[in-house]
Amino acid sequence: MVRSHDWLYRTGWVLVRGFARWMWRLEVLGAERVPLEGGLIVASNHLSVLDPPLIGCAAPRELRYMAKAELFEYRLFARFIRRLGAFPVERGTADVGAIKTALRLLSEGHAVLIFIEGTRGTGAYLLPPTPGATLLARQSGAPVLPTAIVGTEQAWRKGAKLPRRAQVKVGFGEPLSYQKLFGERTDRTAREEFTELIMERIAALTRELGHPIPRAPRAAAQV
Repeated sequence: MVRSHDWLYRTGWVLVRGFARWMWRLEVLGAERVPLEGGLIVASNHLSVLDPPLIGCAAPRELRYMAKAELFEYRLFARFIRRLGAFPVERGTADVGAIKTALRLLSEGHAVLIFIEGTRGTGAYLLPPTPGATLLARQSGAPVLPTAIVGTEQAWRKGAKLPRRAQVKVGFGEPLSYQKLFGERTDRTAREEFTELIMERIAALTRELGHPIPRAPRAAAQV
């Protein structure tokens, strides 16, 4: 059972997890690696609209979700996903408001899920990372939990009206601390190396899950 004080989140977690096990034979690797207390940045690859709820129901603690701003255009739906922990981010921009919200949540001891690639990939390779996870780790002191999800690009293909059956797996790695690795360094080299380490851990997790997703050719972190 997920660790949460919110009855709606707990109920949703149970229902989504049960459905995911039936529909997509959900398997979870490394749940014991997820710290159950304190601020945590859950940094994952991104393949499908299914990723947030499936990573959420795989995690043993309640998550907060950085979600694209377009999802908040419809009032009732926006109220619902906010109630479940989502907050908006303008993709492709340095959204200061979203960063401040994430930093506040981390300081309050929450776990925040972000998609380090910034947009959905196809599953052919991992997209170049965005600097958000490293920025949050450096400014908050919270550890980063490398996370991988595989199979959702088949479970709900981009542009498809309905999902279909497929095998979905979620893997959690060992937490990474920016401060333990780089101390007070804020130079570009340190930031890029930390971002690259997160991506290498995500790529390794996809291999552990039996569905390797290689790094994009000549992909480099732009931090």
